[in-house]
Amino acid sequence: MRLKKIRMKQSEKNSLCVWKDNAWITFRAVLDAVPDNGTEERNMLERVSDDLIGFLKNIDTLQPELEKLIRLAKENDAEITLEGEEIIPFQPLFYRDFMLCERHLINSSREFTKRWMPQVMPFVKIYEAFIRKPFPTFHPQKPWYDNPVYYKGNILSFVGDSESITFPQYATVKDYELELGIIISKDILNATEQEGYEAIGAFCVFNDFSVRNVQLDEMKKTGFGPCKAKDFASSISSVVVTADQVLPVLDTLKTRVYINDRKIAEGQLNEFYHSVGKAIAYASKGEKVYAGEFMATGTIPNCCGMENGVFLEDGDVIRLEIDRVGSLTNFISRKLL
Repeated sequence: MRLKKIRMKQSEKNSLCVWKDNAWITFRAVLDAVPDNGTEERNMLERVSDDLIGFLKNIDTLQPELEKLIRLAKENDAEITLEGEEIIPFQPLFYRDFMLCERHLINSSREFTKRWMPQVMPFVKIYEAFIRKPFPTFHPQKPWYDNPVYYKGNILSFVGDSESITFPQYATVKDYELELGIIISKDILNATEQEGYEAIGAFCVFNDFSVRNVQLDEMKKTGFGPCKAKDFASSISSVVVTADQVLPVLDTLKTRVYINDRKIAEGQLNEFYHSVGKAIAYASKGEKVYAGEFMATGTIPNCCGMENGVFLEDGDVIRLEIDRVGSLTNFISRKLL
């Protein structure tokens, strides 16, 4: 299923929508069009008509009920495609961002060195040309290979599709990161890899905006972070796609980055050193992961400025795309925080 949330023009209330028969069908309109028969399934659908996580938690029960009601509404020739403004699909309870792609880490380390430690680059170039392998310090350290590590970000700075992104005043190197966003719809604790997969309710497109000029000092010199390099803004797509539509073909899906309608980079979801299921399971090790949490894969290789060399400028429009999942567009404000 493809789902989104809108603020309806007629009532200013929110409603989920489902993409079906080449149209966005509004939950609220469907419920209003079909008389209430008093069943538990109907009552449950009423309660979650504007609640993405509530719907995903009970999708096995609610999807058949929704499809039945849509069929009845169409038989009655009811208007079930209401206009409205797309809004952020849900507010995460918690946010973890993994680093699942080795090549992203190697490429970013090389570019960090090139930009902020240029005196080292001649030695790097000689080594990589002669050995034909990445410079040793560009590889992640052993703990990265042992477990899918992550950082915890700021859920209060999440924004939606088509919204403006305001960078902080100290930002001189403004970057983006195309990632696959993961919406958790099941509580888990000490999960297996398979149970990690089963906890995924839906996927979305995610942009982890970054201030690169402060990130190196935060992470390399203190051992903490990122904090001021990341916490000011992240964005998620309006449309989310249920896990059953994505997981069977995950590693075949291509990604694209556009800035001002110019294609900057391409990638593919086929370089995860640790699987998505294993990452979610690791997050639940010794602590409960709850429905409504948000996780992300980390940057898809080549899909950030620190790898492809193209950074953001004030006034830019950036669009990220992932096959089958959707797209995410944001505007880079000329204002500063």
